[in-house]
Amino acid sequence: MRLRNGFPALAAMVLWGITASGFAGIYVIDPAHTHVGFTVQHIVSKVPGQFKTFDGVISFDEKNLSADSISVTIQTASIDTNNEIRDKHLQSPDFFDAAKNPIITFVSVKVKAHGDKKYKAEGNLTLHGVTKPVILTMEYLGQDMDPYGNQVAGFSASATIDRRDFGLVWNKTLASGNLLVGNQVDIDLEVSANLKK
Repeated sequence: MRLRNGFPALAAMVLWGITASGFAGIYVIDPAHTHVGFTVQHIVSKVPGQFKTFDGVISFDEKNLSADSISVTIQTASIDTNNEIRDKHLQSPDFFDAAKNPIITFVSVKVKAHGDKKYKAEGNLTLHGVTKPVILTMEYLGQDMDPYGNQVAGFSASATIDRRDFGLVWNKTLASGNLLVGNQVDIDLEVSANLKK
């Protein structure tokens, strides 16, 4: 296959940052195809939730991890647990206090290989006005072209935090002595990102 100007297809791939040795480029997260979710225990079951408004940029080079970086901003008030009353409580001063802390951010400081196509992203998570180090466990899922000519990269990522580390301490003790809300928060991300042109 050749381009109209006579360059072979490989030349086009290099222009996109795609070579036989790996992928490199700056990718903008596509909110329409990305899930920013979490799970927290409620009494004896686990309740999932998500944030619906966010943006971010990923600088990714398989062959030069020292150049890799992740920066994500989430709108706190966009929390969605499929229950309006619960969502309003989570936005209140009992939890996120979204009026005072309108954004959640994660900014990486180092990305390290952790197996085939797998990585550990060390960074700082700012939540509820508190910044703490967090490690994202990531998997690179590959790349392809979408029907509109965008080069798309896929990533999965997860992390576990203790909400109390970020000042989210509201709770109630049940008659059994157990807590109403678990302190462990499991974060799960399914990310689709477009190569910045």
